[in-house]
Amino acid sequence: MAKSSADDIELRRACVSAIDDPTQKIIISIRVSMSRGIFTKSSKLGHQMAKPRVLALFTQSKGHSTTAFLRVLKYSTGGVLEPAKLYKLKHLSKVEVITNDPSGCMFTLGFDNLRSQSVAPPQWTMRSIDDRNRLLLCILNICRDVLGHLPKVVGIDVVEMALWAKENRPSVSTPRNVQDGGPVAFAVPETELKVNFEKELVSQAEEEEMEALLGR
Repeated sequence: MAKSSADDIELRRACVSAIDDPTQKIIISIRVSMSRGIFTKSSKLGHQMAKPRVLALFTQSKGHSTTAFLRVLKYSTGGVLEPAKLYKLKHLSKVEVITNDPSGCMFTLGFDNLRSQSVAPPQWTMRSIDDRNRLLLCILNICRDVLGHLPKVVGIDVVEMALWAKENRPSVSTPRNVQDGGPVAFAVPETELKVNFEKELVSQAEEEEMEALLGR
């Protein structure tokens, strides 16, 4: 798999520095493009609409409870990362890959606590399918293992995702912290893809095949 910005230690450190909160532990950081436009009939999105951003997942523990955040960071005029937006993953209700995007690298995240549900959520575009899978699996794992719930997932081929996870298991390991010059990682369990896929998009045969792939 090609080198991902998720493996960029300097990027991770820059995110930690921008947040400047020692109680929050970084899980993953990755470069993306953000847009709010919609696809035209030719299924193309204007380049002028895309803005460089960094998505970073953080967790914060207080006593026996853990809160997980998705932070959006932007670059200042001087090229320094600074916080731009914060979402709590406990409110994440839907993960949708844009099906009319030929690259398969664009997705949206739906949060049930946003004030205006009539405003279209930002569209996030990854640099590769590997980056997309890596980030989404990380988000879903945190939702399941830390928060105890799973959002609805739309537009992702279940079997394809399961195969990708098995083939790229080392890369799906999730950095928990940055100390002494490097990340600390733990392996994602075999059941990492027990996801609440929308029934309309997943046939029973596909579900059974995914269960078989994961050894359930």
